[in-house]
Amino acid sequence: MYTSIPDCFMIAFAVGLVFGLVYEALRIIRLIMRFRWAVFLCDVIFFILAAEMIMTLSEAFGSYVRIYTVMGFGAGVFTYIVTVGRLLNLAESAAAVAWRKTIGRIIRKTGDLTKKSFGIIAQKSKSAFGKVSKYCESEYKKRYEHLKSTRKKLYNKERLDKIGESEKAHVIKATVRRSS
Repeated sequence: MYTSIPDCFMIAFAVGLVFGLVYEALRIIRLIMRFRWAVFLCDVIFFILAAEMIMTLSEAFGSYVRIYTVMGFGAGVFTYIVTVGRLLNLAESAAAVAWRKTIGRIIRKTGDLTKKSFGIIAQKSKSAFGKVSKYCESEYKKRYEHLKSTRKKLYNKERLDKIGESEKAHVIKATVRRSS
């Protein structure tokens, strides 16, 4: 299908204006999630979708990408961003700030309730935690007592000598010779 240059430009411009809504949806995500990775991901998604849209338009106009199709699409997106996009940006920014404040208050209230709950539990079970702490500390100390006590040693040469065994019975002798 053959389309003239002005027609291709105007159709691409109109598609770019409509594609500005995709930019708007991704901008809302960027406003709510103020993380660098979210901003980067939204930008990458937008450019991939824009490239796909330009390729689809180019296929419809004759199987190859024309510079005026790309320029018309870019001009349409730019026009959307500087006109309708600016007006919507003001409203979206105010809504995003209100949303973050509301979520922040909810999280703070939940955190305060959690702190109070754990504080009450800790006060009620203070003696139990003390006993558990003392028990754990004594068990930790017991681990190192066996190095001082002969009855807790795993290998006792004196005991082996008393029962008639020695370590010589289980030793393999090897001679190492070097060849020249």
